[in-house]
Amino acid sequence: MLKTPPLQTASATIDTLSARLQSATLLEDRRAAILGLRSFAKQYPASVASGSLRELISTLRRDGLGQQTESQDGSTNNSTQAEGGDVDTIRLVLETLLMLFNPDSSSPEASDEVGYFMADGFSMRQDNISLLLSLLDPSSNFADYYSRLYSLQLLSAICGPRPERLQECILSAPLGVSRLVGVLDDPKDAVRNAGLLLLVDLTSGNIANEDLKKIIAFEDVFAKLFSLIRSEGGLAEAGISGLDCLSLLANLVKSSPSNQTMFRESGCVPRFTSLLRECFLPSPLTSEEPGYVVQAREKAAWGLLQLLALFLEPGEMGTGGNQLAFFRAGMGQVLIELAFTADVPAPIRGLALRSAAALIAGNAPLQEAFAGLTIAGPAVPELVEAKSLPLLQVNGARSGASSAKNSARASVEGVRVYIIEALLDLALSKAQEDPGLRAAGCGLIQAYLAGHERIKSHFLQRAIVGHGEGESAANALNSLLRPEDGDAAGVVFASWIVGDLIAENMEAKSVLAGVKEGGQEEGEDEVTFIQALGAQLQSAFAPSQQQQGDERVVAAYASLLTLLLWDFADGVNDLLAEGSGLVQALVSSAGSSATEDPVIAGLAATLLGTVYEFSTKDSAIPRRTLAPLLTQKLGRGKYLNALTQLRREPAIRDFELEDGGVETLLDRNFVELFTLEFSRLRKAIDKDPGIEVLPLGDAEEGVDRDLLDELRQQVLTAKQALAAAQQEALAAGQQREQERMQAAKELQTVSAEVERLGRINRAIQLGHEGELEGLGKKFEEVRVGLVGEHEKVRRGLVDEHQRVLEAERREAERTLDSRLKEQGVASAQRVQEYERRIVEMGNLHRDVQGKHGDAVRQLEAITAQHSQLGVREGEVRRQFEELTQRHERVARKHTELQSQVGEARAGLERVQVENETRRERVTALENAVKEMREELKGKEEELATERAGFGELERELESTKAALAAAQSEVSAAPPAADTETVEKLEKQLHEAREAEKAAKEELDGMLLLMGDIEAKRDGYRDRLKELGGEVTEDEEDDDEDEDEEEE
Repeated sequence: MLKTPPLQTASATIDTLSARLQSATLLEDRRAAILGLRSFAKQYPASVASGSLRELISTLRRDGLGQQTESQDGSTNNSTQAEGGDVDTIRLVLETLLMLFNPDSSSPEASDEVGYFMADGFSMRQDNISLLLSLLDPSSNFADYYSRLYSLQLLSAICGPRPERLQECILSAPLGVSRLVGVLDDPKDAVRNAGLLLLVDLTSGNIANEDLKKIIAFEDVFAKLFSLIRSEGGLAEAGISGLDCLSLLANLVKSSPSNQTMFRESGCVPRFTSLLRECFLPSPLTSEEPGYVVQAREKAAWGLLQLLALFLEPGEMGTGGNQLAFFRAGMGQVLIELAFTADVPAPIRGLALRSAAALIAGNAPLQEAFAGLTIAGPAVPELVEAKSLPLLQVNGARSGASSAKNSARASVEGVRVYIIEALLDLALSKAQEDPGLRAAGCGLIQAYLAGHERIKSHFLQRAIVGHGEGESAANALNSLLRPEDGDAAGVVFASWIVGDLIAENMEAKSVLAGVKEGGQEEGEDEVTFIQALGAQLQSAFAPSQQQQGDERVVAAYASLLTLLLWDFADGVNDLLAEGSGLVQALVSSAGSSATEDPVIAGLAATLLGTVYEFSTKDSAIPRRTLAPLLTQKLGRGKYLNALTQLRREPAIRDFELEDGGVETLLDRNFVELFTLEFSRLRKAIDKDPGIEVLPLGDAEEGVDRDLLDELRQQVLTAKQALAAAQQEALAAGQQREQERMQAAKELQTVSAEVERLGRINRAIQLGHEGELEGLGKKFEEVRVGLVGEHEKVRRGLVDEHQRVLEAERREAERTLDSRLKEQGVASAQRVQEYERRIVEMGNLHRDVQGKHGDAVRQLEAITAQHSQLGVREGEVRRQFEELTQRHERVARKHTELQSQVGEARAGLERVQVENETRRERVTALENAVKEMREELKGKEEELATERAGFGELERELESTKAALAAAQSEVSAAPPAADTETVEKLEKQLHEAREAEKAAKEELDGMLLLMGDIEAKRDGYRDRLKELGGEVTEDEEDDDEDEDEEEE
């Protein structure tokens, strides 16, 4: 009775098919095995993959592509297929591999591990990926539709589990990237879309290879993508393939300055702008587009705007060049027209405004050029009539109709409105518009003002002039001072705009503080701008029927006042002049709302701290009055708690994570000021009321006002005393100069008289000498005459003559001496008189000099006292300068520490990511090594079993040979007359022995081939194990060498 054959299991069948695929020599047999494996691939992917993956890849290379491989006996098989390959086999193998990557979800073996195993099996060898890439070559004989499609899908399946390895293989493969990009030109939509998806997967994520992205961009992929979108009818009709093109563009240009530069230089910016413009072309009023077309347009516009944002990342190296290129291509005009198109959904309009803000942010020439852009206004006669009034000037230009002024044609064609005016109207006046759209418009205005002091100054002046003239156009000052009922968003956006105008600009604060509100014409008391803001904030703290308390309104006014009053003592004094009620409201809100609304409490405490920090002794509410309000009525604990709770609020803590939309509560300028000066606000309540902070941030700790007043009084007294001493010294000097001049004049007169008397004396002496000389001459003449005439009587008369002559001579000398004595006495008397007068004048001069010395000494004492005061004042100033320098150093150190902390955090994140990647790779390698070792162990056991069977077969063969020899000997030894039956029996035994010997030889040959294959695989596994970092002991190698020697 025949037995029922055993039920064959799936595992056994798969093993059989795998063995058949490996050992079959005919192409039909291998193809049948592949078909069988394909039928099991969906339900049993793990079994099929583990048993036949390598055979499938080998079959794809051998039978599909016709590459020659050596058979088991060393000869070259499949010569026919080697020449041309087999397209059907390629298709079958690729379909089977794809099924293994995508098994049925109901399969018991379906898991992610199968995908990883398959990806590893392909990507571990470079030639496997090169094999798939070769199928993409359009000039290949095997480049049919299915082989290209399945190859791309298979590469996409490998990219999911092992993207990094696949990227490396593609980069290493000859013409690998070129063939992938060339798929975008394929005429078959399915192949082209599959290639597009593969490129998107290869370039997406943070692990995308930058070199691969650059090579893809170098293959002119940008032009191909735009051509693909154009061939599909534009983004509105391209559908999902158009969005995939945008995704690929985004992946290529994201954080890649080189690719962005290539995008600009390849002329793609105008094509990009044209695509965005075509997304919302004006259609005839009679035509209605289907809903799916409208939805496609919206998705396309959203994708293009998101792609544009990647080119305009702030702080990136190529952002400036991108801004200039896109603006020159007309992107600014396209964005604002898109933003002010009523039919476009509000989210897209808001995104267009944010993109326009990024387009001009931080670029002064573009900010100036942006103000000249216009948009089409509504063709309403009333609007045109209103436009005939004085309009808002933007950079000196007025918006108006595009045609003639005040013409009927203008009322029909509509008007052109400058973009800044339109943005102000959108952000401040249109309460019915979407809040997110209004926030985006406000953000664009802030980007227009950012970093451009000239535009800020002009904008502020125009706002002040418009407020003073009562213009009806949208005005930030009017929105703050005269808010519309129920439009809290308008107040918030106006406060943001004004906050940008005054941030870190003392001149703008002073100008804005001089703005007046109210007056006799309006029947109200005239107050300043700061006082009006304080009144609005006080009314927001105390809800009434006219204005309900709104958290956003309170936040707007409180944050703006904090920005305006920070480091502005004059503004604080101005607020306190009419701010007693506001101070009470702030104290009440900071103390009672800490648990109910921490934002309101924190803002109230911040404003209180600012007012107290910068108030002075001259304030309407002095510091000594404010101090008890903070320390006693509010309390130090509540004040500090309110500040701490505000810092912990998401509005402050998570401000950088928000996108600046409608949910944003506080302005960036206030958040930066609060976070930077948080510690100073905490310390403000602990300062002595007598200590004031000098203006303009000259000193952080301030100065004692009483000491300052005392020093000022001392300096004033010293200056007055110095002035009086200088006046007295000047008068004494003038008097001394007059006395000196008079004494000098008298001295000159006396000197002249003395000189005259000397001249007279010399003249008299010269006269006497002349008379004596004349008398001598006469005497000589008389003597000579007498001698000549009276020679005879000379001797008798000599004595008498000598006596007479002597007497006359003595008389003459006596007369001359008496006259000389008289003249000498008179001259001596005069000289004595003059000398006495000179001595008196010298005494008077010494007295004057003594008085002058006393005055000089008094002046020197006063000067020394003034110098001491100046030195003391210089010391105080040096202390101030040292404190200022210390504050600057601390601020710079704080900034450096913040940057270092940011860099350290970024480095830590990078290191963590790298460590995680390395850990995953090490884990994968360890698992692979473990699997290889287990497989190697199984192969070694299988080899040992086969060797044992081989020994048995050899022994059986030897016994068969012995039996055959015995039978032959019996036959040869049998006598000729033996029985015929015996001969036939022996011949039959001989035939059976020969058949057994033949079967044994065939089985032995098969075993030898199998053992050779197993040993080759074992050696391959060991080589791979060594490549993966595993270890093969020397004992194992020695055992293998011993076994090989034994076999030989």
